[in-house]
Amino acid sequence: MPEKYAPKTDIKVIIDKSAKESLLNDFQEESCTIVHCCTVGKTKYINGGWVNIHPTTILNKTDSFLEDLPMLHAINIPMAPAKHYFKQQGDVKRFTLYFPAIPKDWTIFSFIELTDKGHGFTAHNLTRNQTGIYKLFF
Repeated sequence: MPEKYAPKTDIKVIIDKSAKESLLNDFQEESCTIVHCCTVGKTKYINGGWVNIHPTTILNKTDSFLEDLPMLHAINIPMAPAKHYFKQQGDVKRFTLYFPAIPKDWTIFSFIELTDKGHGFTAHNLTRNQTGIYKLFF
């Protein structure tokens, strides 16, 4: 009959300072960028109009057309061609978008919703921060 062993609860793991810093840096590189967005039903439409997000939405390094980060996931907003219809003018729609982590060499970037009609959400000259979390109002 196999013997039963009591689990050890007093095990201590010591990680030296340089290894810990390396692990934390790797963790930050693997994180994502979170963009919290808010938009309001427009007054030019009787019921406020509609809103959606195109899957081609990107973050773009401001001084380079060659460096883009594609949107990974969208929460609380339909993906085009589906639409969220506002019930009335002034209704607020909040949604969150996820992108890969912004590279450390990006200091300024743009948020661009690429659409076939060219009327997507945009925000330019956004400054990179240490949290990777941004708030945009459209």
